[in-house]
Amino acid sequence: MFQIQYKQKSFDELLIHIAGSVSVEDAVSVNNELLEILESQPLKNVQLDLGGLSYLDGAGMAVIRNFARSCNKLRNSITLLNIPSSAKRFLDRDQFPIYNDNSILEGIEDPGFVEQIGEGMVNLKQNTYDIISFLGGIVDAFSSGLRSPGSVKWEGFLRLFEKAGVDAVPIVVILSLLMGAILAFQAAIQLRKFGANIFVADLVSLSICLEMGPLLTALIISGRSGAGYAAHVGSMQVAEEIDALRVLGIDPFLYLVAPRILAVALAAPCLTILADIMGVIGGCLVAGFSLDVTPTAYFNQVKKVLEISDVLKGLIKSLVFGVQIASIGCLRGFQVRGGAESVGSATTSAVVTCIFVLTVTNALFAVLFYYFPRIWSF
Repeated sequence: MFQIQYKQKSFDELLIHIAGSVSVEDAVSVNNELLEILESQPLKNVQLDLGGLSYLDGAGMAVIRNFARSCNKLRNSITLLNIPSSAKRFLDRDQFPIYNDNSILEGIEDPGFVEQIGEGMVNLKQNTYDIISFLGGIVDAFSSGLRSPGSVKWEGFLRLFEKAGVDAVPIVVILSLLMGAILAFQAAIQLRKFGANIFVADLVSLSICLEMGPLLTALIISGRSGAGYAAHVGSMQVAEEIDALRVLGIDPFLYLVAPRILAVALAAPCLTILADIMGVIGGCLVAGFSLDVTPTAYFNQVKKVLEISDVLKGLIKSLVFGVQIASIGCLRGFQVRGGAESVGSATTSAVVTCIFVLTVTNALFAVLFYYFPRIWSF
């Protein structure tokens, strides 16, 4: 049984006491009585005291939520007093914006320093496990593909190659042309002082072919394919399509990951060659207009300074970059847990991780090219 009492504490404040047991058998009666009290009183600040309750089940909590919604419709504020500890975790904080100091619903406390270290170690362990498992799955998928080439869906591979390579041609052409022009403009400011205008060809060609071409292309692919793979695979993970592939006996690494890695690994060097050409052309245009260097003199100087090994070094870097971008995008997609928000987080994480990994890898290549030049002499 339940008892409901109320009194007007002031002109605009109403206090309601609920005592006894509020269960599924009494829910309708309690709800009707509370609404009668609410409608019979003028606009007030309502305080609902739950301290006298001996039992409150899910139906009783639903009554309290409904009473709060009714108060909001009538523009009454509602305050809960003396909330039973068993009911705190079931009540929505957004539904009850005001609480008595003695009965505030406690939120999740910010983790302490030690807890943050522990969470970081747990996340590191999980990420390490995911990476190792992912690499193992890739190796197994490529091994299966080499043993049985017919098991690979080459039609899907061609579509992926088109999206990663051909569709990226316009933006690679424009950005590479502008990058070559920017390098030439910056070089012109200094070279003009020493009368060394012709050396703009040296700076632009070497910078584009060794560094800017492969890296700029890799960053473009990261924003397009890396993010796209993370979103696509992540959406499949949320929709349990990857689990369905496993149930059907289809290896998701062979079906999803391997074709994407292969497509980007082959598309990246092709786009890098295009970026190198357009970057050199961009430098030639600026050299002709700003430094009075003719195209013939410019390309003759490029021919003197630029060796085939310089171009091949950039292509090797782009090949490695392509493998890394596709792998990171698919890995982040496989790590998605939850709903659409997790897919968005995985997409962002894929792009950020790609940029970081590409920068570190580019630095490692620079060290290798500098300290071990004979290895890279083609």
